[in-house]
Amino acid sequence: MGKPYSNDLRGSVIRAIDAGHTYQEVAELCGVSVSSVSRFLTRWRGTGSVQPEKFGGYKGYALEEYASLITAWVRAQPDITLAEIQARLAAQKVVVSQTSVFRFLRHLNLTFKKKSARSRTRSSGRSRRP
Repeated sequence: MGKPYSNDLRGSVIRAIDAGHTYQEVAELCGVSVSSVSRFLTRWRGTGSVQPEKFGGYKGYALEEYASLITAWVRAQPDITLAEIQARLAAQKVVVSQTSVFRFLRHLNLTFKKKSARSRTRSSGRSRRP
């Protein structure tokens, strides 16, 4: 993933535009694209700063505020399905996909594990038989 341009470079672009250079000249002088020059200038005029916005980072879960409710449902019914959780959330006026529910359950460490009694009845693959 790339990184944002430095504030020094952004400031140089703004100073060059203020000095009367065209966007194309500034882009060539500073080694950036014309669209970057335009974005830097727009940001400078709108906010008075050339500081880039937050770049990357952590994105929270949409279901975070329902964590205690979902945990209670799973504790009360350990074999509850993703579709059932999704339906219960829909009754609470929360529209999410089953994938979102799965990821949130994994985040809470509430994953459903199959019972060992349901293991294979014979070996998998091409192993030699005794």
